[in-house]
Amino acid sequence: MKRIVGLLALLSAYAASAQHREIAFAHDNLPALMDKAKATGKMIFVDCYTTWCGPCKYMSKEVFTQDSVADFFNSHFINLKMDMEKGEGPAIKTRYDVGAYPTYLLLDGDGNQVYKFVGGMEAAPFMEKIREGMDPANRIAEMLRRYQEGDRSHQLMRDYIREALKMKEIARGKELAHEYFSMLDRKERAGKENWFMFGENNYSRELSDMHSEHFNYLLEHWKDFAAVQGKDVVDKKISGVFLKLAGYCLRGYYQKSFTWNKAAFDRYRQLINGTQTPDKKDLLVMMDIAQAACEKDSIKVLDLMADNIAGFDSRNMDITFDFLSMFPAYKRNAAPRWMEIMQAVAAHSKNPHLVSHVKTYL
Repeated sequence: MKRIVGLLALLSAYAASAQHREIAFAHDNLPALMDKAKATGKMIFVDCYTTWCGPCKYMSKEVFTQDSVADFFNSHFINLKMDMEKGEGPAIKTRYDVGAYPTYLLLDGDGNQVYKFVGGMEAAPFMEKIREGMDPANRIAEMLRRYQEGDRSHQLMRDYIREALKMKEIARGKELAHEYFSMLDRKERAGKENWFMFGENNYSRELSDMHSEHFNYLLEHWKDFAAVQGKDVVDKKISGVFLKLAGYCLRGYYQKSFTWNKAAFDRYRQLINGTQTPDKKDLLVMMDIAQAACEKDSIKVLDLMADNIAGFDSRNMDITFDFLSMFPAYKRNAAPRWMEIMQAVAAHSKNPHLVSHVKTYL
């Protein structure tokens, strides 16, 4: 009996150890690993992380510790795990334009970037991307080669813009988009294939947000886009940006990213008046609310909300969430017309979450 128990314990210990292999990350600096990479002919895998990044922790705990992943990386790469906020990290962050975490780099022995991708994910898609990156002629390397050799075909430019933004190379993506946009004539700019720079998606958040070249162009030429995309689609995009702008002003975010400029807001009012959005009146009021918030005129914000919120389109009424952040609890009881605003939203909003929230104040 003792022999059986001992054998079971031994097998259990072996099984446990067999399931706890993990990627062996080196602790040398990058130049030292580049020498090793040249000597061995292997690429360098760099896990760019921060201590506060949730997806980074997930990858370290759930993916890098899987036997199949660990065995593959330990046999094919020289592996480096680098905190982007300490030691050599900030220099690597700058050199390889790391804009989100986790970011993964594949480098050759000279430190040249062969491949790059971003984000937490399960083992299967992670390994799929790694295997793609191991091909010296991988998609990203091929796009870069063609671009550096002078290829400016429209499809290449669109693909390169998308990839730069996916890799969180935001400044690079914007540069490419500006270059591409300048190549297009007026009809081409409004084409379906180029709506990715304007429509409601992850790319447009970087390329056609408030005060951007593309959003300003859309406002000035909205009829061109409406003829191709449909007026409802274009109206929704325009309204969404102004709703976001007003929300940023109410929360104090706008002032941290932009210099307050009344002339810019006046120009937006002029452009709004030139559109045919069904909620044009709402948008003009929201510009007034945004300006009052930027000027820290809380009484004017309260009056504008109280006088207009009941007539807002249901989507625009969601500005109330941002409005609430401007008035923390200790300010609310003393704020004139506060209750009037809450009652109007509760009575007219079609958003059940907003209605439920404002009813807590009634």
